[in-house]
Amino acid sequence: MRAHPGGSGESGMTMDVRVGTDVEAIAEIEASLDRWGQRYARRLFTEAEFADCGGAAPRLTARFAGKEATIKLLAPDDVIPRWRSIEVRTASSGAPAVVLHNEAADLARQRGLGPISISLSHGAGIGTATVVALALGGQ
Repeated sequence: MRAHPGGSGESGMTMDVRVGTDVEAIAEIEASLDRWGQRYARRLFTEAEFADCGGAAPRLTARFAGKEATIKLLAPDDVIPRWRSIEVRTASSGAPAVVLHNEAADLARQRGLGPISISLSHGAGIGTATVVALALGGQ
């Protein structure tokens, strides 16, 4: 979706709304945690993410979906950012928040993305996430 700031379009700048979404099976994350334990968790999640979730597979699955949705939003051309460079944290308000590090942060800057908003959910055997951000660009 493309919108002109102020509605006039005279500024020469446009704002694109970027969206990413993902759905993951809780059973798959649970099975991987059972099989690989901390090795698997450390590969995908930061210590803060794991602590935020208390190690619970449904909550970790939603965060994994958040990472996948963020990758879709970033739309990398060549190199996909490492899992831990996309962090899905719990803000002081209790709401989820995306924090980008290293190559994910670099890619967001290259894409001209503003702050990323995220919505997470888990239930009925799935974890899901949707992310949204504005991208500023010239005409």
